[in-house]
Amino acid sequence: MRCVPSATTSGSESSVSWPRSAWRPSSDPAGAALPSPLPGRLRPAGREETDVQDSGIAVVTGAGTGIGAATAVRLARRGLHVCCVGRRHGPLADVVGAVQQAGGSAEAISADCGTPDGIASVVAAVAERPVAALVHAAGGGLPAPFPTTSWDDLSTALATNLYGPFFLTQGLLDRLVPGAGIVFVGSVSAVRGRSRSVAYGASKAALIGLTRNLAVELGPRARVNCVSPGPVDTDMLERFNEASTAGMSEWRLDMLAAHDRTRIVLGRIATPDEVAATIEHLALDATAMTGVDVPSDVGYTGS
Repeated sequence: MRCVPSATTSGSESSVSWPRSAWRPSSDPAGAALPSPLPGRLRPAGREETDVQDSGIAVVTGAGTGIGAATAVRLARRGLHVCCVGRRHGPLADVVGAVQQAGGSAEAISADCGTPDGIASVVAAVAERPVAALVHAAGGGLPAPFPTTSWDDLSTALATNLYGPFFLTQGLLDRLVPGAGIVFVGSVSAVRGRSRSVAYGASKAALIGLTRNLAVELGPRARVNCVSPGPVDTDMLERFNEASTAGMSEWRLDMLAAHDRTRIVLGRIATPDEVAATIEHLALDATAMTGVDVPSDVGYTGS
C-alpha cells in the first residue's frame, strides 16, 4: 500500500503533481510493486561507492574538551584528518596527541569562533582542503536570572552558540564536498525550560532554527542536523550547575534536584562519547537525515 503521484509533461520538462487521489493508498491485487511515475531525477540515487569520509577532512570546534574532543577522536577513527578547533591550545594539543598516538591524523587550530577574526583564522587554516564533516561543538554561556541578564550576557551567548556556527559554516561553504555532513550541537534547554537559562536556552533554540532552515537551503548538496544533549559528564555541566543554583535556598535546591531526577529517565547522565556517537552517525552515516534535531539526553525531553 502506498501513495502514487501523477506525472505530467509540459514541453520537454517532466513534472510531478499531487492531486488529492494521490494521497489515497493504491496497491496491486497480486502484491506486486507498482511502477513509479516519478521522474528519474527524483528517484533515490543510492549511496556512492566512495563514502563521504574518504573525500575530505573533518572540522570540529570545541575540540579541546568534552563532547568536541570525543567527536574528534571518533571521526579520526573513521579515517578522517581532523582539524581540532578551540580557544586553548593546551587541551587541543592533548587531543591531537591522543589521536596521533592511536594512528589517526589531526591538527590543532587555536581560534575563538565567537569572533569574526577567529572564524577567519579557521577558514584560512582549512585553506582549499575539501571538508566532509563540519561539527560545531563549541558552546558556552553561564546561567543567570532573567532580571539581571545584561545585553553583554545575551550577546556572548549568541556569539558563541549562534553567530559562530552560522558564519563558520558560511565561510567553509565552498569547501564542502557533495554529501557533506554538518552537525550543530544544541541543548535540551532549547525545548525544556529551566530557571536561569534564558539567554543560553534562547541561543540554542535559535541554533535549532538555523539547522532546519539551512538544511532546506543546502540540500541536496549537504545534510544539516543538530544533536541536543541533556546533562553530560563534562566540566561545563559542573560550572553550569554551580552558576544556576548559586544563592538558592536548601528547599529550592532539594526541589530542583527532585525535579531533575524525574526528567533523567535512564537514571544517569550521559558521557561525552555517547553524545559523540550520535554526532558521528549524523555526520557520516545518516545519509537520509537532514533538518532534524536529535536529543541525546538520557530521556530528558521525553519525560
